[in-house]
Amino acid sequence: MLYLSNIDLNKNQLQNAQVHPLGTAPSSPVEGQIYFDSTAGDKKLYYYNGTQWIATGDTDTNNYVTAGSISSGTVTLTRQGLSAVTFAINNNQITNGAGYITSAALPTVGNGILTMTTSTGLDGGATFTANQSGNSEFAVTLDLTEITLGTGLDSTATGLSLDLSEFGAAGTLVGTDEFIVLDGNAEKKKAANAIGLSIFDNDAGFITSSSLPTVSNATITLTAGDILDGGGAFTLNQSASETITFDLATGGAGVGTYGSTSDSIKIDTITLDAYGRVTNVATGATGQVNSIGTGSSTTISIGGTAIVPTVSAVTAAVANAGTALATGDQIYDFVTGQIANIPSGLSFEGSWNASTDSPDLSTATPDNGQFWIVSVAGTTDLDGIDEWAVGDWAIYVSTGAGTDGWQKVDNSSTLSGFGDTNQVTYWTSTGNVAGDSNFTFNPTSNNLSVGGTVTWSGGGSAESNTAYDNSITALNVTGGTTKTLTATQQDGGTLTTSWTDNNTEYSMMTASTLGLGKLASNTTQTVTASSVSATASRTYGIQKNSSNQLVVNVPWANTNSGGTVTGVTGVSPIAVTSSSTTPAVSIATATGSAIGAGNVAPGEGIDVSYSGGTATVSGENSTASNKGIVIVAPGNDISVSYASGTATVSSAAQENNTYAKTIADTDLLIDHNLDSRDIIVQLYDTVTYETVYADVDRISEDRLGVTFASTPTNSIRVLVQKIG
Repeated sequence: MLYLSNIDLNKNQLQNAQVHPLGTAPSSPVEGQIYFDSTAGDKKLYYYNGTQWIATGDTDTNNYVTAGSISSGTVTLTRQGLSAVTFAINNNQITNGAGYITSAALPTVGNGILTMTTSTGLDGGATFTANQSGNSEFAVTLDLTEITLGTGLDSTATGLSLDLSEFGAAGTLVGTDEFIVLDGNAEKKKAANAIGLSIFDNDAGFITSSSLPTVSNATITLTAGDILDGGGAFTLNQSASETITFDLATGGAGVGTYGSTSDSIKIDTITLDAYGRVTNVATGATGQVNSIGTGSSTTISIGGTAIVPTVSAVTAAVANAGTALATGDQIYDFVTGQIANIPSGLSFEGSWNASTDSPDLSTATPDNGQFWIVSVAGTTDLDGIDEWAVGDWAIYVSTGAGTDGWQKVDNSSTLSGFGDTNQVTYWTSTGNVAGDSNFTFNPTSNNLSVGGTVTWSGGGSAESNTAYDNSITALNVTGGTTKTLTATQQDGGTLTTSWTDNNTEYSMMTASTLGLGKLASNTTQTVTASSVSATASRTYGIQKNSSNQLVVNVPWANTNSGGTVTGVTGVSPIAVTSSSTTPAVSIATATGSAIGAGNVAPGEGIDVSYSGGTATVSGENSTASNKGIVIVAPGNDISVSYASGTATVSSAAQENNTYAKTIADTDLLIDHNLDSRDIIVQLYDTVTYETVYADVDRISEDRLGVTFASTPTNSIRVLVQKIG
């Protein structure tokens, strides 16, 4: 099946799905595409980042030890980016020896106080000690009120606003000058010559009631002349509409005749009286149209035959200086496109990486007012602007800015710079900061990583370097009875110690071998154990079951005897006799109002059968002589439907309820004219005959739209079926 449209699961789960397994990566991938590498030794899920395939779950290459512990003879070493390493040493008596780092050899750790301050545009600050016992968080907030702003801009601590009162007075206005208005909650612009005066209050220069001229109200009378009847009068200052009608006067018999017997005229005789009134029309045989002029060939086309000509409208998309007619859809598409070209103010398009130019803005020409907010600082050149800080706006202006092109709204303070996630920031100059990939901090594990050499100055530098060189990077245990532990140091040296393994390893116990076994249950027994007994035939051996659990089979015999029934009470429909020692229990007979024992007897058209004390009642098929179950079957042009035990018989005659069409465009309107939105739409490839999925819009009861996310390779067949 081909899906040529995006699938929206509306936040529902995709359950029991399989990612496409492949031995090699797919060709011509797109950003975000995934596949599962089924090659032996790989078995990883890959995704395409737009440049290369990336394996999910790739581990960190820093395979250094981050922590270690010893518990019950097992050493566990936690490694950065790799799984932990465990091994048994079976001896807890390892003594301190030469070469080990002791508390006396550790350097003195300073605990000076560090003070963090902020400069113009930033608020906050704090102090902390160099030898922190826990994590500390410091807040730095933006304070725009400390920054000098230009004309027309006001600031709060966290935002900027436009202040039109700071701008100078405008000169003489012309019709193309534009006003900025608040339309609802949106700021929009409007040309002066596009604003109707009716929305303003009356003011100096407008026409008032006192300046209006006096309106006369004379009466004008219209009278009929020769061969006319009717007429009337009206005033110049009418308060309501009035209709004045003139009719041709009636006359006597006709005075003359006119006409033609030509087939192209179709009217043989027209008779007029002395006043030019038609008194008689005589029609002849049906004629024919000998010819039709094309008129404008750009709008009207003539086809068919001379006897039966076909007149068609010539349609084409709306274009400047175009002479062809346009359909409603073509006019709609043109107007929609023109409206889309009208600037409507600022339009936020998303974030922008100014370091990698992602998305690509340096070669783009967006619409007027489109803008992006910098998420990663960088030096990408946009029309000569190459200093971008996080929070800056990149706005493309093509109307009203004097010079078209890219403009920057600087939302940064004097503190600027760039880095990467988890990189430690340092000062590159008095007003700039930057990050370094060799100096990072992992907030999850609270680890500070230094890619180069840590240089100490002052006291403790030698001790620190010695401690780093002598740090343990690997541990390894070898040997059988005599065990040897080898510790590898950072500088390549090794430390070793040996011991004798005196521990005994036990296997599963047998009847002759001391060993290990399993309990049959982990539940704690709360019943007090019986006293130890020396009674014969009461001692039983312990065995193993198939799961190596210890079990004991204790034989026993039931010595309890039967008791005595002292009384039985019956509850309807159960009846009991009065004897207490040997009561008789019986079931009462069922009646119309009481539950009891009874037989189910068959009736006309009903069968009853018994099995295992259960009566099964079933209906008999009806015959010519016996009532029974009847099923109404549909026949020619007859349909049968069932609801609540009722069979409804109706005519099965159907109107034309299907439609099919072959399409090739990426966006089509299809007129099926089935007069219903209750339709089933299916698509298939006309070459491969695979079922194709696309977006289908039931626009009206006679029209549907088909939209593909990507252009189909082959033509697509559309099948429409009306339901009901």
